[in-house]
Amino acid sequence: MTTTKTRTTKTRTTRSWAGRIRTGRPRAHTRHRPTPVRPSFVSNVGWAIAGNGGYALCQWLVLVVIARLGTPAMVGDYALGLAVGAPVVLLAGLSLRTVLVTDPNNEHPFRRYLRVRFATMGAAVLVIAAVVVLFHLPAAVVLLVGAAKAFDGVGDIYLGLLQRHHDQRSIAAAQLVNGGLTVALTAALLYGTSSIAWTAAGSAAASLITWVMCCAPFAGRFRNRPDPRAPRHTHRAAGGVPGLLWTALPLGLASGISSLTVNVPRYGLQAHLGATALGVFAAAGYLVLTGNVFFSAVAQTLLPRLTELRANGTPEGFRGLLYQALLGVAVAGGLGVGAAGLFGAGLLRGLYGEEYAAPSARAGAVLTVLTLATVVGGACFVLDAGLSAARRFTGQLAVNAAVLAAAGLAALALVPRYGALGAAWATAVAAAVHCALKWEVLRRAL
Repeated sequence: MTTTKTRTTKTRTTRSWAGRIRTGRPRAHTRHRPTPVRPSFVSNVGWAIAGNGGYALCQWLVLVVIARLGTPAMVGDYALGLAVGAPVVLLAGLSLRTVLVTDPNNEHPFRRYLRVRFATMGAAVLVIAAVVVLFHLPAAVVLLVGAAKAFDGVGDIYLGLLQRHHDQRSIAAAQLVNGGLTVALTAALLYGTSSIAWTAAGSAAASLITWVMCCAPFAGRFRNRPDPRAPRHTHRAAGGVPGLLWTALPLGLASGISSLTVNVPRYGLQAHLGATALGVFAAAGYLVLTGNVFFSAVAQTLLPRLTELRANGTPEGFRGLLYQALLGVAVAGGLGVGAAGLFGAGLLRGLYGEEYAAPSARAGAVLTVLTLATVVGGACFVLDAGLSAARRFTGQLAVNAAVLAAAGLAALALVPRYGALGAAWATAVAAAVHCALKWEVLRRAL
């Protein structure tokens, strides 16, 4: 009797399970996870502005601290470290974050992106060391600032995973922690040691702490979560690490060239007029970061949404969103240029001191021209987002190479004659050429 009852129970259980399979009903104890609610576009732009703005403000405060507690030559040495380290790290980074966000079919797993980013950041530090030796640059400052950028580069790939899942709030939190730590550590070390090298060491320490304590833990929530856009397939078809490198290389080269283009006028100032002139130019340049913060935040939030519109085959929505963003850049930029022309000189004097706003330095005019260049560059941010969403990476490389040539020619012609003002106009010329060429490439893509 016992055996019979057992078999009957098993038979009923089997039939019941088979019925559930046929009808598609889940088990009684299965709980469905609620679908995560995607933040609104306005909310994400707000968080992106808060994060980018807070980080840019902190980077500017570092410059203010060095200007107040140090000398213009110290500001110039720190700016030189940024001018050397930023292009190398950006070039080595291969824009993997953009490739990750715009990978609609999930061709490469996140661990592959992370492995490549680790390797390229190590290579970037070695290249920076070689540049220091070859050109006899201030070794400690340039190497430590380069190390800070490399640590930020590793953290950046984690932020790309957060951006792909529209989590701008966590990105903002990591940026604010990084900026706050950078200000605190650099100010304390400069006050205690009066050494720009120790100041750069504080920046590197802040970037390392942020990567380990914020970026990696925040992104850990999404590392094993399947992407709803991704089909089920293995990652071998994407070609492994060589396939990822081949996809990212054009965009990575384009980003590195773009960063190099921005710094070409600074190289000219350093070569012709020395660290003091570069310090004055850098002080004015940091004030326009407010515009870059806004434009970068808009583009950063646009990128995943444009990618989805492109992947879903809705060109009207793609173009409409792009044109709205460009109109917003134009309106905000016009207000910024007007404000710089009216209040620029007084603002520089109040923030940095009389030495940074002397009539001979023409810093007020420099700030106005740099603001104009920033507005044109803001349009480039939006156009870059459209091109990346369309996966037109090779076209961006060709455009940025042409812009680098234009910036070099403009700097050679203007910096020796007009100094910092010539460097500002060289920046504006490069931005105008960049915007015109990117618009033509995107127009053809659409």
